[in-house]
Amino acid sequence: SSDLSESMPGRVHPRRHFDRFRTPTGVGTSGPLKVTFVAHEDSPAVAWAISRQTAKAVTRNRIRRQLRAIFDGMTPPPACGNYLVRVFFEDNQPTYDELQHHLRIALQRAGAL
Repeated sequence: SSDLSESMPGRVHPRRHFDRFRTPTGVGTSGPLKVTFVAHEDSPAVAWAISRQTAKAVTRNRIRRQLRAIFDGMTPPPACGNYLVRVFFEDNQPTYDELQHHLRIALQRAGAL
């Protein structure tokens, strides 16, 4: 199971990693998602941004968990780098299948797949 944990993306932590998003390698959008990608040699790290204005905390957390599960299970896995995944929706919250579809397209458009 150590192989599994090593392949899963980490989180973007230090402030300097967030500063890298100012000059991204690629940006892709699809539906309610916008992915900003910065390529580097380290294993993937992901930051999730879901506005409080978008939904209540329970909904935001569920969407974050769903996106994390989708990202972790992608085959082939996204390229090494830092990712900022922003979620925007108004009335209808996206389903798991819609999130999966849009995340794959946004990653492809960002050049990460």
